[in-house]
Amino acid sequence: MGGHARPERLGSATVSVLLFIPWFRAEAWIVPLPFGIELPIQPFGLLVATGVMLGYKLGERRAKQVGLDPLVYADLVAHILVGGFVAGHVLDAIAYHPEQVADDFRQITNGTFWKDAEDGIRFPYTLKLWAGLSSFGGFTGAALGSIVWKLRRKVPLIAVNDVVIWALPFGWLFGRIGCFVVHDHPGIVTDFPLAVADYQVGYPPYQPRHDLGLYEVFWCLGMLPILWWLQYKKLPRGFFLGFVPTMYAPVRFGFDFLRASSEELGDHADPRYFGLTPGHYASLSLLVVGLAFFWRVYKGPPIELPEYAQWTPEKEAAREAVLAKKDAKAKPTAGGSGSDKARKKPRR
Repeated sequence: MGGHARPERLGSATVSVLLFIPWFRAEAWIVPLPFGIELPIQPFGLLVATGVMLGYKLGERRAKQVGLDPLVYADLVAHILVGGFVAGHVLDAIAYHPEQVADDFRQITNGTFWKDAEDGIRFPYTLKLWAGLSSFGGFTGAALGSIVWKLRRKVPLIAVNDVVIWALPFGWLFGRIGCFVVHDHPGIVTDFPLAVADYQVGYPPYQPRHDLGLYEVFWCLGMLPILWWLQYKKLPRGFFLGFVPTMYAPVRFGFDFLRASSEELGDHADPRYFGLTPGHYASLSLLVVGLAFFWRVYKGPPIELPEYAQWTPEKEAAREAVLAKKDAKAKPTAGGSGSDKARKKPRR
């Protein structure tokens, strides 16, 4: 995908406009609220929320398609989201910002964890869940949330998570679009035509660079038609738990070789451990997990859903009838009719 580019060869504005994606960055929208309060709406957060909602709704549709009760699916998704967002930040801090985690630890040991010399209070970076997310940290948290759900609910995890993982790339598309519009995954300097010109990271002069968020958008766009087609095929439960990781892990492993190095960007670059990024090691682990699920699905006994976790149109109709009956009972007690009030009024 192109090599290192020399600034003097690619630095002209004319060449950048003709060859590369122009530089831009989506900034926060400020929404004015009463009492002088301003609410910043971050494009990344808005796109991630859109992806979560879209993925959830498509997964709900898929759940009915495979005979899974949508309420069981929704319960698992709630556990996954909590685990994913918490671990997504904490593991991001550990893997990519170890110096800040070490600083938090020093604050704990000397008893000044919440104190700050200037502001009087210091919120530790490790607990700032909004300050950064790692995709593989999110995957790890989602797995932990799934295990907690399994222990609480006693429902076969593979059968339900298979629906979640099928829907994941549909939401992932919006998350990676969010990464691209804020450019938080800078790559190495390149003359590749899909590079972003004048990538404003590090120190000037700014140069064209790979944007790894954009490349994962392309991966999603390639995967979504395949997943949509596969949903109509007769596949064993758990198939997508093997398929999606094995399709993602090798691609992500290759992309991480395009990440900017600390020699170029210093603290703005991802750290390397024995020459590889944390994403490299996580990709290898994810590939092993995907292959293990394939082995379980095709070599183990069939995965069945217990009756209480199954969905049928009759079951949903009965559930809606019960809810309608409860609503009908609740309406007269909410305010009462005029005749009821007249009867209750005492005579003089």
